[in-house]
Amino acid sequence: MTTLAGHCHCGAIRVAFEPGQPLGDLPLRACQCGFCRRHGAATTSDPASRLHIEASPGALNRYRFGRRQVDALLCGECGVYVASVLAVDGHAFATLNVAGVALAGFEGRTPDPISYDDETDAAKLARRQARWTPTVLVETSPSA
Repeated sequence: MTTLAGHCHCGAIRVAFEPGQPLGDLPLRACQCGFCRRHGAATTSDPASRLHIEASPGALNRYRFGRRQVDALLCGECGVYVASVLAVDGHAFATLNVAGVALAGFEGRTPDPISYDDETDAAKLARRQARWTPTVLVETSPSA
């Protein structure tokens, strides 16, 4: 498969997404929580795919809300919501905001609206571990 590249508006946070299946088969969701609606998020995730996120020094802002289980990653320079990341036992899993990073291949698709309001904390954690994309997150260090 091909690696797709994207970035936040200013380019301080870059992503490389390796889809584990054809893009048309990947889910595209519009979470109905207030955070995702305000950011116009259209997200995808897939346990057979791989995601690499790299942030320039000082560019990455983490925001936790709701049940405080995941970090929403936002660019400190341009404010774009890039992804949400869950860390479990030294492994990271993410759902990628393809709209925020202008990831090619999702244009013209309408995301499916979805609400997770009725999930318990345990069910939410299990769903994320089962469905989100294995992720490597690298925050680069400033050069000396």
